[in-house]
Amino acid sequence: MEKIKPNIQEKLASLPKLPGVYLMKNKKGKIIYVGKAIILRNRVRSYFHGKHDAKTTRLVKNIVDLDYIITNSERDAFILESNLIKKYKPKYNIALKDDKDYPFLCLTTKELFPKIFIAHQLKKDGNMYFGPYANTRALHKTLRIIQWLFPLRSCSRKIESEHETKYKRSCFNYHIGKCLAPCIGKVSKQIYWKNVNKIIRFLRGKSDGLIEGLTDEMLSASKELNFELAAQIRDKIKFLSQMQKKQHIFFPDLKSRDIIGYYKEENKAAMSVIKIIEGKLLNREMFMMINVDEDDQSTIMKAFIQQYYADKLEELPYKIIVQIKPDDFKELNLWLDNKLIVPQKGDNYKLIEMAKNNAFNYLEVKRLEALKKKNRTIPAVRELKENLGLKRLPLKMVCFDISTIQGQDTVSSAVFFENGKPQKKNYRHFIMKTVEGQDDFASMKESLERYLGRVKSGDFVKPDLIVIDGGKGQLSSAYSILKDSEFEDIEMISLAKRIEEVFLPGNSTSIILPKSSISIKVLKHIRDESHRFAITFHRKRRSSRTLTSELDNIKGIGSETKFLLLNKFGSVEKIKKATLSELTSVKGIGLKMAVKILEEL
Repeated sequence: MEKIKPNIQEKLASLPKLPGVYLMKNKKGKIIYVGKAIILRNRVRSYFHGKHDAKTTRLVKNIVDLDYIITNSERDAFILESNLIKKYKPKYNIALKDDKDYPFLCLTTKELFPKIFIAHQLKKDGNMYFGPYANTRALHKTLRIIQWLFPLRSCSRKIESEHETKYKRSCFNYHIGKCLAPCIGKVSKQIYWKNVNKIIRFLRGKSDGLIEGLTDEMLSASKELNFELAAQIRDKIKFLSQMQKKQHIFFPDLKSRDIIGYYKEENKAAMSVIKIIEGKLLNREMFMMINVDEDDQSTIMKAFIQQYYADKLEELPYKIIVQIKPDDFKELNLWLDNKLIVPQKGDNYKLIEMAKNNAFNYLEVKRLEALKKKNRTIPAVRELKENLGLKRLPLKMVCFDISTIQGQDTVSSAVFFENGKPQKKNYRHFIMKTVEGQDDFASMKESLERYLGRVKSGDFVKPDLIVIDGGKGQLSSAYSILKDSEFEDIEMISLAKRIEEVFLPGNSTSIILPKSSISIKVLKHIRDESHRFAITFHRKRRSSRTLTSELDNIKGIGSETKFLLLNKFGSVEKIKKATLSELTSVKGIGLKMAVKILEEL
């Protein structure tokens, strides 16, 4: 651990034994990390003593100053920490990517006659925001439904009194039934706010009470012989009833739950929140976490829960069901009124699987969008995913091939493609260490185990798809190795002798790709490359072994001289045909040795 700077040493000595939030700063005075503590004195001091992981070590090296804020309780520290992370976006904090990419529905409840519209930014202005909506099309549909069910204004007119007189005409929306025209005094504040409250209930998924209220209004309109209004209300009731039938009831207790799923890849993690409202699955929210490449699942889950619920503590659901037990579970659960659950089986676990699949798909879509922006994707990769029914885009593929002659000098190749193109810097080959004689199955097993071991250590790039050159037998053997590893999420296929015939694990029959398919070209290319790379390496091994064995019979030639001969002439046959002057041009070989080489060979 580096020597602690004098100014930091001084602050460490005066830290209070109270709960609060601490802020680490770099030499420019920029906040690079925000954390919370039950006891500030103990937590902050721990950074400057003992050993830490790589990420924390880098953080400490960059700390030039620190500050702290004392809070009344740990609960307050949780909230403050989350707000400061959102405000400063510190480099070393896991951050919930803000929602500016996703629109909301804003209900301006601070106004006398509120309006509803689509907002592209969440503001702390006292109004009500619903969302964010990842699906923009669904958002516009929801707004159209609201405007028909419970008409509110959507204009920017300033209405300062219940009996507004400065506006002489209403807009077109009033004439088509999408507004109640409070701007020209056509509706009282009391009646208008009934619609506002109905919209709030609707957007929160509480439609049962809405139907009952509308039924009373319909009967009242009918008694007053206002049959046109009664018919309009009847249509609205019918629509809400149909919506309810489409909503599957997951919990008969009709209580609300949040289901949180997670999927991480490289330096990003996707979080999916499935919203169960009054027992019914009504919505999902998707988020991206950044700066997560060196953080484990529990740390990421804690960071998300803390930032997501920081401004939702007054309206927490009945239960919060999470895929992974977050760090500081006890403290976090207490902060959330003991609502956290980490299921291992049953209905809750099935819902977690749904949330996890949504998170995986979201990250996959985002990855594809990013690649499209860089113009790096090619149609063959997308076609390969569709034709083979793969779960993810095979952007990174590795193909294995074995090369041997009668069990001698057995080697394997691992050829790496990205976006359908060879990446030769990631090509690898293996010399068999445990296999004796000709045994392709054992050779493939050893190659795959060694490759996955290097992926685990971070030496090799993790592929999306492993391609095995062989039939069902080779695939079955290789897939058993993959299943026993920690990389079950990597998909695997094998190629038969006919390139258009592809085998998938667990399928007894092969998939025949159309001969006109552009994805066949990618598979053919990667298999040909793996075959070429394996054979080339095998030939070099065999040639080197042959050369060395023949040169070993000549006394007085060292290993370095043998290497120089091989490097210059390439083969024994070419050395035999060399002239004395050509041989003596090799470093370490004089005229006497040159004559001896030619005589011995």
